[in-house]
Amino acid sequence: MERENEILENVSKSTILDKDFIRELFARIIDYCRNVEYNLNNLKINAPEVAVLGPKGTFTEIAARKIFKDCRIRYCDTVDEVFDAVSKGIDFGVVAIENSLEGSINITMDCLLEYDVKIYKEIILDINLCLVTTQETNENEILAVISHPQALAQARRFLRKRFPSVKLQRHESTAAAILELKNLRGYAAIGPRETAIEYGMKILYENIEDAKSQTRFIVISKREGKGGKTSIIFALRDRPGALYHLLKEFAERNINLTKIESRPSKRKLGEYFFFMDFEGSLNDKNVKDAIDSIRDKTTFLKILGSYQSII
Repeated sequence: MERENEILENVSKSTILDKDFIRELFARIIDYCRNVEYNLNNLKINAPEVAVLGPKGTFTEIAARKIFKDCRIRYCDTVDEVFDAVSKGIDFGVVAIENSLEGSINITMDCLLEYDVKIYKEIILDINLCLVTTQETNENEILAVISHPQALAQARRFLRKRFPSVKLQRHESTAAAILELKNLRGYAAIGPRETAIEYGMKILYENIEDAKSQTRFIVISKREGKGGKTSIIFALRDRPGALYHLLKEFAERNINLTKIESRPSKRKLGEYFFFMDFEGSLNDKNVKDAIDSIRDKTTFLKILGSYQSII
């Protein structure tokens, strides 16, 4: 308050206008600014906390900010850490689950099985990759390229054609790879254009992915989602026609499957878990009936929930 009085006194001394008028005007301006600051602080406190794969600038963060317009981002080093943060109480996590060029993200699939979380929402993003270096590095000096394994795979043909002899090194995320360039000589990284600009890097090539690439990201949470798409995980009894008889329950109820994929159980050879997505909500009668009808056909059933697809 003493500081504000000092400001008002100095302002009123430096004008030829009525001093009481000037003091009143600036007092109102200060009150307005104080209220704006208070509201912004409250907005930040009340905004959901969202865990993403870090550091700043990953595709996962880009997806999270498209879903949550106002949020507090918590950066994690691995996908496992994102799931762990959500299982311990953070509001939401965002992880990549599937890419149109390279298929499913295995670590995400494994974590969906391991952790007690639900799928809350999903979003699909176009993925445009850039080859970047530090400002001091020339193209002919590049000895190795680092990035997330999915990004390296999606630019395989480009790298083979332009840099056939360079080493390819994996990193936890595209943003982490770009940030790491500051500590390396003779290296390039693959990642988002926005992240390269954020970290002051030089963009050598844009849109280097081998074909049009899209990645599906899911929001995970302890909360139940709502929407017209549902995901489940199940394991089958070892008998002839087991998968056929389970899928028949959905076909007979006119429920459209959008994806089915098997993953090794990691317990013994030949044992699998099935991940399945289909249209419909757990609140729909035909979906409820289908789920009830498969319970005695499975040795394991985990319902990941119904959720909204964000366009």
